[in-house]
Amino acid sequence: MNKVMHHLHRAIECDPEFSDAHVSLAKEYKKEDDFPHYVKHLNKAIKIDRKQIHESKEQQKNYAHQNLFGLVRKLFFLEMDQKRHLSNLLVEMGTYHFAKNDIKRAQKLFNEAELVDPLNGDVYFYQGIISQKNRKYKKSYDCFIQCIEIDIKHYKANIELGKYYQRKKDFQLAEVHFFCALESHPYDPSTHMLISRLYVMMKKINSAKHHYDTAVSLDDLFIDKKLKDKLDI
Repeated sequence: MNKVMHHLHRAIECDPEFSDAHVSLAKEYKKEDDFPHYVKHLNKAIKIDRKQIHESKEQQKNYAHQNLFGLVRKLFFLEMDQKRHLSNLLVEMGTYHFAKNDIKRAQKLFNEAELVDPLNGDVYFYQGIISQKNRKYKKSYDCFIQCIEIDIKHYKANIELGKYYQRKKDFQLAEVHFFCALESHPYDPSTHMLISRLYVMMKKINSAKHHYDTAVSLDDLFIDKKLKDKLDI
């Protein structure tokens, strides 16, 4: 057990309802590939958040009956913050189960995350990925659109939409979404490679060369002999 984990365990001993300490500890266990403890502490944080949100709602009712609306308002905004926190935890747990191919459980967690915070863009992205996996392509497209309506710079959703429009041969829209992704991750070589290949299809060879060279300069694992031949490099 490293020093960080030791102090987080101490923090939880002092306050077992300290949700963020459980989250931080879960992340430390994840770094060490200790997934049983990762899941254990993530689940504890989720349970604490659910409980505290319920308690906040009840307290707001009590304050409202006493006409203490200033306190109601304060608790309401604190509750919104905690709901965003809970929604993010549910998404994280959902991605864990999705990676283990437990799609049904992942979907259930993403659905709960949406109910808790309908403005969490990640929810719709992962619902789109599940729809893709189930070959429900129209539904996955709708989910990705919903995601970027909430977060226009959502990297992964823009990448998926770029690929979608590229398959549809709507190269201008594909270009728009790939560049939205590039704006949020300008040093990601895979995005530059996607743009390079798109520009080859659009016959913009000089632009394709630029993005290919950029990708390779960022990571030489992206050297692609076939693409180099097409670009005559």
